[in-house]
Amino acid sequence: MKNKFGSFYKEPYHIINLCFAGIIILIFIYSGIFSAEKNNHPIKSTCEILTGQPCESTGLSRSFSEIVRFKFESAKSYNKYGIQVFLFFLIQFFLRIISSVILQFKVLKQRQHIFIDSLLSVGLYIYCFWNLIV
Repeated sequence: MKNKFGSFYKEPYHIINLCFAGIIILIFIYSGIFSAEKNNHPIKSTCEILTGQPCESTGLSRSFSEIVRFKFESAKSYNKYGIQVFLFFLIQFFLRIISSVILQFKVLKQRQHIFIDSLLSVGLYIYCFWNLIV
């Protein structure tokens, strides 16, 4: 068992998945620490700072803060796309875990697995971020 667990950390795909999952957890922690109500987010909207005008992504941090507190209506008021963007990160978090487990147990060949995982991730990204990137 030790060899399988040790080999888990030697596989670049697992390392990348762990890094992505860790970053997503940090996003959720950031959202939980800072409050939309107190407006104490240290990272301000760069778009708004540069242009002086709010852009489509303005309010995402405050929206995420409301979502982790299960305040979905107020989350929508901060950014109308906040819930779908948050869902991208939530789904990706679980997808990173599931993907590593599937790869570890060799359910698919590695190339097939990475292709399917990439296709799912790109599709999910386009679906969730479409209104922000168009």
